Amino acid sequence: MKLFTRITLLLTAATATFTLAACGDDTYTIGASPTPHSEMLAQAQDALSEDGIEFDIVEFNDYVQPNTALDEGELDANFFQHIQYLEGQIDEHGYAFTSVHEVHIEPIGLYTQTYDSLDELPEALEIIVSNSPSDRPRLLQVLEDNDLLTINDDVCSSDIVDANVNDLPELFDSEHTIEFTEIDPPQLYTNYANESGDLVLINGNFAMDNDLNPLEDALAIESTDVPFVNVLVTSEGQEDDPVLEAIIDYFQTEEFQTWMEETYDGAVIPAD
Repeated sequence: MKLFTRITLLLTAATATFTLAACGDDTYTIGASPTPHSEMLAQAQDALSEDGIEFDIVEFNDYVQPNTALDEGELDANFFQHIQYLEGQIDEHGYAFTSVHEVHIEPIGLYTQTYDSLDELPEALEIIVSNSPSDRPRLLQVLEDNDLLTINDDVCSSDIVDANVNDLPELFDSEHTIEFTEIDPPQLYTNYANESGDLVLINGNFAMDNDLNPLEDALAIESTDVPFVNVLVTSEGQEDDPVLEAIIDYFQTEEFQTWMEETYDGAVIPAD
């Protein structure tokens, strides 16, 4: 079940040009990807409105604009990224951002429309993956956990992040000859639907955006014991905003935790 109740959509990523005026008035505005982030915020929006706490939700369909908009003061906060991606963006762009709350994990899944099991995979594999360097360690870990490769003992996460995509096979051993094709994350499902490659590793939010349930539709999914936790983010010095604090408090309630578990049926896992 998807919830889009009373979301104020000021912007979509499909808009070529845009101007946000939210921070020029008294409306607190949060940028979010559609599923599950925007839906979670909509749930909080409904609950908190009973106490007179209001905020607007702005939907984005990519991983770039939400941080750009926050940096330029067009948003008060955003909710779409895991902590490793945030740290990489801060290092690359010098953003003065801070993570204020760990909310959930979205397991990456291995998807294919060609094979019914991992045992059927051919010796030569084309695997389509996200082009976000911060995703690479978790992508290789999923493949290792499912016996498709073994990461070399002397390789650390930074080696995987910094490597050229064509050099990634030098970092592991495998019985398969693996070629990686990196694409923008929003295009992962399109490649799956078009039966491109042998496997497509799809991030949880983009899978759910396209009505895929990792638990039902993937050949295998990422372990839940991973550090890639999705976080609420704001600018440094804005951590104590009362609207943000109210959202964080609500996210920690039993009511919200139960809603999340029932709504996503295990495809979204609450952070510890």
